[in-house]
Amino acid sequence: MRAPPEPKRITSISELWEPIQERVRNVLAAMKARGFDPIIYESRRTTERQAWLWGIGRLYQKHRKPVTFLDGVDQLSKHQPGKAVDVVSRSQLWSAPAKFWTALKTEARKVGMHTLAFEKCHIEWRG
Repeated sequence: MRAPPEPKRITSISELWEPIQERVRNVLAAMKARGFDPIIYESRRTTERQAWLWGIGRLYQKHRKPVTFLDGVDQLSKHQPGKAVDVVSRSQLWSAPAKFWTALKTEARKVGMHTLAFEKCHIEWRG
């Protein structure tokens, strides 16, 4: 099975849920003050993109059943309502050193946001 074309990523802070926009700005500013080069890789996510990402993950896992990309529509992500953002290093993307991810986690917690153990670039609002 061939994957459909990748839907566009949204990277704008203004697309996030309004109550966390300032928190994300503060995290980015704090990271820059520490000497890092953070960028938003993805902010809010459309239902189409969520379904595509969910489907891509299953398409390349041999032990999974065949996938229909719309099967992922019910796989809600905090990105869909704009309550999560993925932050990476502009120069190193996901290959940033551990100190980048540690700083991201620390700065996220300072503004009441949380990270995920299995996705180091992801910070989210749980409220």
